[in-house]
Amino acid sequence: MKSLTQLVGTTASNSSTLYPDSFTSKSLNNTAQNVAFGKAEINNQHRYLLQKYFNNESSYSITTIGANVLTITANLAVGDIAATLSVAWVPPSTISTVTFSDGEQRQVTFIKGSTTITWQNGIVGTKFLTTNPILAAATSATLQSAWNFPTGSYGIVFSDGETKTVTLTLGSTAVSWSGGLSANVQAFIYTSTITTSIAVGGVQTYKLPPDYSKLKTGTLTIGSLKWTPTEIVSRQEWDKLNVFPYYADIPNNFFIYNNQFSLWPIPSSTGNIISFNYKRRVPDLSLDDVTAGTVTVAVGATTVTGVATGWTPSTSINESRWIQFPTGDNLWYQVQSVDSATSLTLYDPYYGSTAVTGGIYTLGQMPLLMEDFHDMLVYGALMSYFSTIVRDADKFADAEKQYNLRLELLTEYAGSKTVNVNLSRHRNYQNPNSYPQNIG
Repeated sequence: MKSLTQLVGTTASNSSTLYPDSFTSKSLNNTAQNVAFGKAEINNQHRYLLQKYFNNESSYSITTIGANVLTITANLAVGDIAATLSVAWVPPSTISTVTFSDGEQRQVTFIKGSTTITWQNGIVGTKFLTTNPILAAATSATLQSAWNFPTGSYGIVFSDGETKTVTLTLGSTAVSWSGGLSANVQAFIYTSTITTSIAVGGVQTYKLPPDYSKLKTGTLTIGSLKWTPTEIVSRQEWDKLNVFPYYADIPNNFFIYNNQFSLWPIPSSTGNIISFNYKRRVPDLSLDDVTAGTVTVAVGATTVTGVATGWTPSTSINESRWIQFPTGDNLWYQVQSVDSATSLTLYDPYYGSTAVTGGIYTLGQMPLLMEDFHDMLVYGALMSYFSTIVRDADKFADAEKQYNLRLELLTEYAGSKTVNVNLSRHRNYQNPNSYPQNIG
């Protein structure tokens, strides 16, 4: 099993001794430019092989979010474009249709973990007629019918656009405010009658997985029914469907845009399962080995603690980073996450016979190909080197021979594309040294 650095080599003067089978050693060129060239070519070769010989697919499931009623912390006023939820929004960030108590609807943005909701175009409010036009300097008016909403202070807008905070009383026609009007106005007012209860329509749009590359299928499970909606391929056609909000449990169509998966009609119930079968993105091979500092890990533990290690935090297992403990069992262990500059979490517990205490280590990024084929990435890069940077027909032919030999073996092993390169967090994602039937 070889990390990216072991495959490429380094600019160090002893690089050929440290990594005798590396790209820089075999090309006899350890300049910084050639190291960068080798890294790029190995990354490209890696992608080509995975694309040709491996399905590299996975599945991902989320649940629909149907219509529900939420509360906000205060009544809204005419012109408002934001409000505060009484409880933070738990589902993924989304935009959903909200109906306020006066019947106005807005496309409202909800942010996961936040209580703030926002929308464009301020609340217009509801028109209420007064018995007579209201004159300049007036501080009161009379509604044509009694106020049927809770008693309180409301923001109102007069016909000329002037605003006031007025007192309205349940069952009364009286309206009053402080400070006279600046001009005569017509016989009506606009006021928001919104209470702290808001009706949220079902969530139409859901984020695709972070490593999503291409959707294969999208299935919605409703009880015992599994339904596969039809794809909409253009934004114009999708917008035509969504002229008005329409809700139902069984979706007829889906649309992918801006790394999001949308359903039509909008889901009306919460808890139905959306399952994606998709092709993953392949992570770039770009991370150099890290050996600075020392590490400590106990037998059976998944937490590795470093001293002066200076690691770059990352929560993505898809980076395919592994760590080796030469003073322990010297095996490679997959890293689930790098939690801080001095702490990381292993995917499987360390199972060496003795603990590692202040020991040396190597933290490296591994190709997703199984170990037997790692070195073919070097020969693929050498073919490019000896046909472009340094033209040498004999060395090119030798590299091509070695590459094709391994390619023939790879074709026999995975030519049917029935083997997945597993990037997911399943138990078969263990050390490929110990389990050669697994890839990645």
